[in-house]
Amino acid sequence: MKIAILGWGSLLWQPKDLQFDKETGWTANGPFLPIEFARISKDGRLTLVITKNATEVQTYFAISSYENLPEAVLNLAVREGTGKGQIGSYEKSIDTFSHENVFFKNNILEWIKSTDIDAVIWTNLGEKWEIKNDGGEVIETIVSEDRIDYLKKLKGNKSALAEEYIRRTPTQIQTHYRTLIEKELDWKPIL
Repeated sequence: MKIAILGWGSLLWQPKDLQFDKETGWTANGPFLPIEFARISKDGRLTLVITKNATEVQTYFAISSYENLPEAVLNLAVREGTGKGQIGSYEKSIDTFSHENVFFKNNILEWIKSTDIDAVIWTNLGEKWEIKNDGGEVIETIVSEDRIDYLKKLKGNKSALAEEYIRRTPTQIQTHYRTLIEKELDWKPIL
């Protein structure tokens, strides 16, 4: 089974233990998906996720070293520091998505039908606007429209990590908020 892993953020420049065909690497013609900077991560970065009403951008894909879908899903879940339930998948031979509420099904189907790929997997984390302390308690909730103000208020290492994430995101991932962040914060891509 030939399994594609979709990527659009740090997976591309920081794959860690993700097992994929490193000789071929990441290919820039994955499916178009609605992606935006809409998730505050544990370390304070504002990260990219698939979300409704976002700009559709062309993603990247790499071929998993695994030929078994559950193993490929587990490998991506470990890399992303999440559970297997947060990894989406589609298997072509049985025309099945792992989650019922995939609002971008047609994007995946249109893309995969013109490939020799048997299955595709992706990180399926949603928007998150809560900031938690080390104990896991919510200490602040950001309104999504205030994401640039959130970035402006970050200090020290959190600010540096957030800036690096946004600036290292490939230029192909040109979202609405990326354009605003580049304009307001001058966080231009690192080439």
